[in-house]
Amino acid sequence: MNTYFIRHTSSLDVDTKTIRMMWEDDRIAIHYPRDKSGGFEIEDSRSLNPDDYDGVQRSMLKRLIDLAREGGYVFATYRGEAGSKIGYVTPGSTVELFHGTWGSRGNRAGREAVLKSLKLTHVHNIPPEQTIAFTPAQPRQGTFCRWRRVGDRVANIVNGVSEMGMDSLTPDLQEVMCMEYLRTERAREQGLPVLRYTLMPVGRTMKDVDILGVSESGKTLSVQVTYKCLHQDDPKLQKLDPYQSNGNETVYFCRCKKPQKINGHFVFPLQKVFEDFCIEDDNGRQWFERVMGGAPARVRSECNGGHGPVGGYFES
Repeated sequence: MNTYFIRHTSSLDVDTKTIRMMWEDDRIAIHYPRDKSGGFEIEDSRSLNPDDYDGVQRSMLKRLIDLAREGGYVFATYRGEAGSKIGYVTPGSTVELFHGTWGSRGNRAGREAVLKSLKLTHVHNIPPEQTIAFTPAQPRQGTFCRWRRVGDRVANIVNGVSEMGMDSLTPDLQEVMCMEYLRTERAREQGLPVLRYTLMPVGRTMKDVDILGVSESGKTLSVQVTYKCLHQDDPKLQKLDPYQSNGNETVYFCRCKKPQKINGHFVFPLQKVFEDFCIEDDNGRQWFERVMGGAPARVRSECNGGHGPVGGYFES
């Protein structure tokens, strides 16, 4: 079942009271008051037929109707409300008109606003400190859209369970997991360089590496994290080559069967990181449960990813 992301921002152009009403009523909504009939100057459009609208408005209303018909999970943020809201739309739901008041962006402040809305069920109000964990994976553009990158995280919160599988973690969280793992004694036991501190924010801000820091040896440590399988002449691995200058250390976390060294790079199984940190380490397990929304974590039977045991050594 699909997961959707929706922002209720100032572009909705309704007042604070209306936003608060939507929040308290566990409701998501879009506000497209103009249709092809030309009656906007008198009142907001009440039409629920996508063909009565043009462009983006038509697409967004159709998406809302699809969500109502098929059902799905929703992650919603609301202007002025701390945290976020996660819920479920039951298949066969009906898009409803929700009446509020226009905001002050234009010259219609105080006029009745008619929004197209859906009611959420099985709602969880997510506090700000847990909402932050979803921020790196949020769509950067768009008000209402399918949210594929979040995986099963929203669904698991609604259903009250966190399945402990690698694919439960979005790419940004896999990067954080590897960063935290590199600080542990277990990483040292596995022969990896131990991270002393980072030099840059993890992830998106850097071109070739995901983690840039300094190891306990005092050397610069450059790390790439990918969920892709290791293969011969891996271009992502090759991007680490320039970062080995002056004896600096490089680590490539990926889907592979065993730790090894390739062209001087430490190559380490991402699944092994998950097992060592998120399953075997108490702090790591607590980290996983918190980033998954606080639900008790349930280990999948296939947690070793079908690769079998991996050793704590590197082959040259």
